[in-house]
Parts: sequence; C-alpha cells; structure tokens
Amino acid sequence: MGGYQNNLIAAMVVFMVLDTLAMAARVYVRTQMLTRGFGLDDVFLLLTYVCFIISCAMGFTSLHYGMAAPDKQPWYNDAERLRFLSANQLCLYIGAGLVKIAVALVLYRLASTKRLRWTLIGSIVVVTIWTVVMTVFASGPCAQSGASNWAGSKACSQIGYFRTVSNIFIDWFYALLPIFMLWKVHMSIRIKISVMLLLGLGFFASSATFVKLYIIVRLVEAKGAEAADLHNGLLLWADIELGMAIFAAAVAGIRPLLSKYAPAIWGRSTPAPDSHGAGSEATGPYSALGASSEMTPIGKDRTGVSGVERQVDVV
Repeated sequence: MGGYQNNLIAAMVVFMVLDTLAMAARVYVRTQMLTRGFGLDDVFLLLTYVCFIISCAMGFTSLHYGMAAPDKQPWYNDAERLRFLSANQLCLYIGAGLVKIAVALVLYRLASTKRLRWTLIGSIVVVTIWTVVMTVFASGPCAQSGASNWAGSKACSQIGYFRTVSNIFIDWFYALLPIFMLWKVHMSIRIKISVMLLLGLGFFASSATFVKLYIIVRLVEAKGAEAADLHNGLLLWADIELGMAIFAAAVAGIRPLLSKYAPAIWGRSTPAPDSHGAGSEATGPYSALGASSEMTPIGKDRTGVSGVERQVDVV
C-alpha cells in the first residue's frame, strides 16, 4: 500500500474507534445517568455516526479496488473503485450536514430566549438547504466519473470555495454561540469554562476545513499526478473533518460522566435555585434550573416545590 492508502486507513480506523467510544459514553450518560436525557439532538448525532461508519465501509471497499494505490493489482477495478468512492463521498456530505443540525439542536435545548431559539431554528433551515444543494452539486454537475471534482470547471471551483468557506463560518457560529449563551448563566467560572470548552470543540473540527480550503485552492491549477495526490488529500481531510466533528459533538454531552470520575477538574453537579430565586436565565437540560428542567440525574427529586434542592447537570 502507498502513503495515501495508509493515511486514509489510519484516519478512518482512528476516528471509528474514537467516535464509537465517545458515542457510547454519550448514550450511557443520556440513558443511564439522566432522566429524559435522550433527545432529538442525540438522534441526529447517531444518524451522523451511522453515516460516518457507512462512509468508512465504502472507503475501505474503494481502497480495496485501487483507490489512491501507487501500484497495480489483479483485483483492482476502476468502475468499482469509483462506485464505492462516490458512495463514500455522498455519506460524507450528508454526514457533514447532519452533525451541524445535531449541534444546533444541542444549543436549542440550551437556549434561554425566543430570539436564540428562533436563530437556531433559522440556522437549522439554512444548514438543511446548504446540505441538500451542496450534495446535489457535488454528486451531479461537479462530479467526474461519479466522484466530486471541484476543479472540473471554473463554476465548480467557485462552488467548492463557497462550500468550504461557508462550512467554516457555520462551524465557528456553532462553536462561538455557547460562549455568548453561557456568559451570564449562574455557575462557577471553572465549570463555565469547562462547559464552554466542551461545547466549543467544533473549533478543532474546523481546522480540517481550513486544510481542505488550501487543497482546493491548489487543486485548481494542479495537473496529472499532483492533482491526483491533492484529490486523495482532500478525501483524507474530509474523513478527518467528519470524524473530528462527531467526536467533538459527542463529548460535549458527557460532562456528568467526567464530573463523576474527575470532579476536581470538571466540577460537581450544582443545585438549582428555588422557584423564587434569581437563578440562571437558561432553560433546558444543560444548565442549573428550577422545576422546569428537562433532565435531572436519576433518583433526584423533581417535586418543583419552592425551596427544595434540585440538582441538574450542565451538559
């Protein structure tokens, strides 16, 4: 196997393992440690995870048939290689949209005002349209032999630039929004910073998008072997991008588990103020609330009586 084949295999294996562990931890927290914890955001994240696993399966099969291969083998088949590569890329494009919607739904449950909730609903609509349109272009007008080719024409290059740059803006919007949303929430600075870090892990996923933008810029002028290497590099960083995005979104929901085993770092669950307290403005399962909380640790009192101490985990 050649360099890009080894790199693609390594990236897919590493993120399949990391994402599986992170998703298992998230599902455990939502189903075993919190009541009414499993929500629509978890459904979309699980769909994204399934998309990523399918994309990896398609990618491994395409590699078997000769994708990114530096040599020739009797079992290599160009038609099969392109067919499975096309399926791999289709899953990556769909997954890229699903994971953004999952993050938006996490933030929606955290939103404290109608303005924030409507902003997030609007962003979900925009991301849905963005995903459909970009997937159609990538799989249709800007596809060559079944695989995306952003350098196939000037129009496709412009679409490739737009998709990548807009992808960065969307990732940064969802990564920065938690800072604004949690800034005035009543919790200790240490816990607030830890929550912001967990919810802001999308910054790391966007780093892969910057690399993809650089590759697309170079790809426009590249020819021959250089163009083939850049296409392989683009696919490699697409795998890394989605794998990192799933991992970041999944670990954002496991703070109760982290708090259980490392309370000195992540803090313990904090009691909510009573129904007459000044308390946090935030509502939903990710902040200290009163009786209106959607999620509480299993076994805790949910009476809603004024003055009764209730405990709600942040993230």
